Amino acid sequence: MRASELFDVSGEVVLVTGGGGGIGVAMAGVLALNGAKVALADIDLEVAQAAAASLCSGGATAVSVELDVRDEQMIVAAFDRVEAELGRVSVLINNAGVAHRDKAVSLPAQTWRNVMDVNVDGAFAVAQEAARRMIRYGNGGSIINISSILSEIPIRQVAAYSTSKAAVTQMTRCLALEWAKHQIRVNEIRPGWFETALTGPFLKGPGAKVMAGQNPMGRLGDGSDLAGAVLLLASGAGKFMTGSAITIDGGHSIGR
Repeated sequence: MRASELFDVSGEVVLVTGGGGGIGVAMAGVLALNGAKVALADIDLEVAQAAAASLCSGGATAVSVELDVRDEQMIVAAFDRVEAELGRVSVLINNAGVAHRDKAVSLPAQTWRNVMDVNVDGAFAVAQEAARRMIRYGNGGSIINISSILSEIPIRQVAAYSTSKAAVTQMTRCLALEWAKHQIRVNEIRPGWFETALTGPFLKGPGAKVMAGQNPMGRLGDGSDLAGAVLLLASGAGKFMTGSAITIDGGHSIGR
């Protein structure tokens, strides 16, 4: 089979949470460039609208959807709208997330709760709604959870974030096991250090140079570095993969 057939996503309808910027819009972009219809869901509707307009100007099919993953009614409404405008969602990229930088001893309870609400509860709620519909329609699908290398590597001042991403890792495996019989594949991508709004508090000032210097490849990641893994998991090329984790970090997790 030719690569163009193996990695074909032209028939897919993709919903990307946290799709208005950063790696979310980058992942949506590579899928749109290869023929998928994409919905960019974000809590900041204006950002999502601008990102969708940019993709459409390049000839892609893209829509924007307002979504706070902490709100179950908004989740249902987002799927309803995407189905009405693009068709049934066959690929979900669970990317919405928040981070923090706090010493554990002074970490506010509300910060902990918000990180868990978005990164764990929100990710589960969106995956659950996607799976309910995939099961109802009987066509299976692919759910791609975006975790982090910090799900396994402890660093200071991110106790809530690292814990939330460890939960996403185990959630991925549990959902993959339970939903495999429905032909729903659930996999995980673990990015390393990428320069985005999410990592801004860590990479401001000299931080970016320091982190790049600690990386075996000598640089931070950018959105294009995720393209291959996203195409693999969203297409038939990954049809026998479920419960898997793909680390994309330039060797950071093994070369510190």
